[in-house]
Amino acid sequence: MKVLTNHLGYSTQFPKKAVIQCTSGEQPGSFSVLSANNRPVLEGKVQHAGKVAHWNKGDFWVADFSRLKEEGRYTISASGNNCYAVSGSFEVRTHLLTMKMLSAAGYYFKSQRSSGEWMKCDTCLPFKGGRPGNVDAHGGWYDATGDYGIHLSHLSHSAIYNPQQIPFSAYTFFKVHDLMEQSGNEQYSMVKRRMLDEGSFGADFLMRMQAPSGSFYRSINRKDAFGTVANSRSIGFEYRKSSDQFTEEASTADDETITDENYETSLRSGGGLAIAALAIAARHYYPSQEYASGDYINAAKKAWDHLGSNNAKYTNDGKWNLVDEYCALMAVTELYITTHEYDYLLKSRDMAERIYTRMEKQKPGMSRLYVMPGIPFHHASDEGMPVLALLNYAEMEPNRSRADMAITASEEIMRWKLAITDMVTNPFGYPRLETVHNGVVKNQFFFPHHSSAEPWWQGDNARIASIAAASCKLSKVTTDRKLADRCLKMAQDPLDWIMGLNPYDVCMIEGYGKNNISYFFNNRYDFLNCPGGIVNGITSGLEDEEGIEFITAPTNTVSDNWRWAEQWIPHASWYMYALAHFA
Repeated sequence: MKVLTNHLGYSTQFPKKAVIQCTSGEQPGSFSVLSANNRPVLEGKVQHAGKVAHWNKGDFWVADFSRLKEEGRYTISASGNNCYAVSGSFEVRTHLLTMKMLSAAGYYFKSQRSSGEWMKCDTCLPFKGGRPGNVDAHGGWYDATGDYGIHLSHLSHSAIYNPQQIPFSAYTFFKVHDLMEQSGNEQYSMVKRRMLDEGSFGADFLMRMQAPSGSFYRSINRKDAFGTVANSRSIGFEYRKSSDQFTEEASTADDETITDENYETSLRSGGGLAIAALAIAARHYYPSQEYASGDYINAAKKAWDHLGSNNAKYTNDGKWNLVDEYCALMAVTELYITTHEYDYLLKSRDMAERIYTRMEKQKPGMSRLYVMPGIPFHHASDEGMPVLALLNYAEMEPNRSRADMAITASEEIMRWKLAITDMVTNPFGYPRLETVHNGVVKNQFFFPHHSSAEPWWQGDNARIASIAAASCKLSKVTTDRKLADRCLKMAQDPLDWIMGLNPYDVCMIEGYGKNNISYFFNNRYDFLNCPGGIVNGITSGLEDEEGIEFITAPTNTVSDNWRWAEQWIPHASWYMYALAHFA
């Protein structure tokens, strides 16, 4: 028997639970929360949850100790039926965990800043392929542990899975600053300044990545991971129909003509969040900024003027879908907040209404969200963003009925997400998703192996953190108290999972908690994870979508465990965005 907890701790005012993992014959009946001097401070009965899918991780029981409000360091013991176990120690604090981990993630980003020989190379980058010219694209953050490339987005060939990478990270730092400011907690003073520092660094990079068209260059690519840096980097493009991420050339390379649009972003491939980041940067001064407030907002307006009218020609299918729409809503919302120009309010309303048309009632008060006809919305990293986009819009919408409509839509989307999550045995409260394969909709725990992004698939830590952020924000504005309470649990559970409350008893944040995983590439450990960064995380089984997998050492079939162990900046960005709502 093993008692699993969040390794780092819990906030005094938010939900708290442990999960007890049992082998055959073990049956705990009660639990005790023990103080640092081993004195019981709270006792209760455990609730049987059962076995989960095909995880083969035993039988699970849940110990809810949300009643514990007193700050301190604790352990949890569980006993019954000739079995006894004690958890590792953890803290319960009011604000310390939020402050500590926001600081940790901020330092991770600072460690990922492009510098040295990489930055020198990036000051004069050629275009990959035949496009003439050079770009000063220095700055930005390296994408992942083993990828010193810098990407606004990728997976554009998939149409529906674009992750928001560099632009969302820059945007997040400003939003986290604002959430900490709203808390009124003076202890956040230094962390807030560091948030502005990092956000400004990201915004300055986006300024340099803006193309003459008004759009943005999508990526700085690098060649061989082990090769020299000089002459190995370029402004990259992406094929329309397939990815060359895993092969020397995309499968469609011979059939495609590469134009300027292949190098530049659509709204879904980073353009929308780049606009949002520059618009919010214009409202925040930090001494290190290389541009004036007017420069940021003018660049954002130029980008919207172009992409708002020409977005379709930058997409792989020549169409808008939900990802374009929620990215556009994020953009025009921030443009309106900064400029108060009425046209941006009208555009915000239009984008919100487009999102409403992609909703379909499933049960009273519950709606499924479609990314395009026939495909329920699911996403590898940004599943919470449509709700956040609607709620951000609702905050600034001066028309009360329109604002309420956005909140109601968010409630309906989240109720359906909660229903999917709760319809199976799920002691960890892991946010489940709806996928579609061969026209059949199914519910599952993890991002699928088989999708239009294939062979790309990986752990879900960004996805579940995005849902945590959306859930926490919704809990603060909904008038449905039952929904608010359930959303608070949905906000807490993914963060607990990332910080150690999972079947592998592993904290996904390097340098914190226990059992941190190491990243190996071609059976080598050249690329080391950085403290404060978050790894991709747990996936479904290699051969079983209902199974579970977390590969920590080389095997006969796996010499590169990037799907589980590689750090990726969207994980840290979403973790920060979620955590800041607890400030």
